[in-house]
Amino acid sequence: MSTVDQVMSSPARRAARLAVGVVALAAGLSSCKAATSGPLATSLQERGMAVGRPLVDPPDADTASSSHLTVTLDAAATRFDIGGRTVAGEAYNGNFVAPTLHLVPGQDVTITLVNHLAVATNLHFHGLHVSPADDSDDPFLCVAPGQTLDYHLVLPADHPQGTFWYHSHAMGTTCPPPAMAGMNMSAGPADTENQIFAGLSGALLVGDDRSLLPASLQHVTAHTLVLKDVQIDHAGRIVQNTATTSINSNNPTVRLVNGQLRPVLTLRPGETQLWRLVNAGADIFYQLHLDGSAFTVIAQDGRPAARITTADRLLLPPGKRYDVLVTAPTSPTWLRTLAYSNGPQGDTYPDVALMHVITAGAAQMPLSPPTGALVTASADLAGAAIAQHRTVTLSENSAGTTFFINNAGFSMNASVFATPAELGTIEEWTILNTSGEDHPFHLHTDAFQVMSINGVAHADTGRQDIVPVPHAVNGKPGRVVIRIPFSDYAGRWMFHCHIAAHEDNGMMSYINVIA
Repeated sequence: MSTVDQVMSSPARRAARLAVGVVALAAGLSSCKAATSGPLATSLQERGMAVGRPLVDPPDADTASSSHLTVTLDAAATRFDIGGRTVAGEAYNGNFVAPTLHLVPGQDVTITLVNHLAVATNLHFHGLHVSPADDSDDPFLCVAPGQTLDYHLVLPADHPQGTFWYHSHAMGTTCPPPAMAGMNMSAGPADTENQIFAGLSGALLVGDDRSLLPASLQHVTAHTLVLKDVQIDHAGRIVQNTATTSINSNNPTVRLVNGQLRPVLTLRPGETQLWRLVNAGADIFYQLHLDGSAFTVIAQDGRPAARITTADRLLLPPGKRYDVLVTAPTSPTWLRTLAYSNGPQGDTYPDVALMHVITAGAAQMPLSPPTGALVTASADLAGAAIAQHRTVTLSENSAGTTFFINNAGFSMNASVFATPAELGTIEEWTILNTSGEDHPFHLHTDAFQVMSINGVAHADTGRQDIVPVPHAVNGKPGRVVIRIPFSDYAGRWMFHCHIAAHEDNGMMSYINVIA
């Protein structure tokens, strides 16, 4: 089965904004630059890749075996296997899909990041409810080339069980000089998009949310499905771009599941499995659909569902996660990402088959799907006392090269809010999008409850850490209202658009949270 090449009908503004450059990778790889005449068609990028191999879950870091763990992640330019083809990119521990970290509530973890890249980097543990300060989940930390940093994570005993992920959050390409050690990342353009796109991301699981399900479902087979896309140049390297504002996310791309091209997943007749879906890419959306079947959603963004639902399609902007139960289809089918546009000034993606799902082997007694809420679902914030109301306006310039929050670009030293938030309070934020493309809004440190989208009350009372804010229509901004509980941790809580090119180019800020 052939893959439809990426649709190229993007507005002219993208042509002006996104002249894709190909840059050499760090030391150890060839420094020659390949001459290109434009992006390769998807079919050409897929040459040399094997289709239809059995699905293999990402490598496992085996981190759930003790109360205090030490894990080492080596970030380096390297060559790795993508669908059976050797491609040049950047990786943690040598794999395009980084090792899955398994943590448990109440655990202390030391994660040692070793930077073998040619530029600065760091780590963000996306979705974890841990401290945003010191050597924990602080995106302002900077690890210079050749340097090492120990991250210390202390998970609360009541931390939600679910699916999270980790990735580079490089807010600059160079670090402050030694005399200013401990200060913020300084010079050079933000590099989050380049580094995630090159391969620096992986899944992170806390506990096992199967334990929250009815007894009959607690031992079903679970798969972690890490969704990434790549653009491969003429020289067999993942495209990176330091010459212009961003990678052109609307160019032809190869969609992958666990670094495999259209793998095959086999279920027994009647079998139910848990799929942990992670969009670990830099920029693009997935609209997932399982032909002839449906997803039973038990968790979103690492938080158990307040109300278990069934969906025939799930929208995953960059960074989004869902944990879903799937029952074996009666005939072979496909997990696919449907054709999707994130706005008239955004990207347009084609319908692409991702994974072949077949049924074979001895039949299994079908299991009844769960209903209601999982026992650890978060309390509804609809009746909460609101300490402050704030407005967050997302916008961009007409060329689509610079992005803003409340008319300001990102500043290391200043929040867009003059007043801080206080621990123990709940705030209501109205997020407005005045641009012509959707922006997935992400909050660090804790999850929020969506109250309404474009004026329509949101039925799901569960928590999430990413919500797409709809684009403006006829001059009327898209509008999302959320409520945020500020609990446990003081410090700088970051928020930004999770299209990495947009956060790199200004659509990011933070709120100071005080005790």
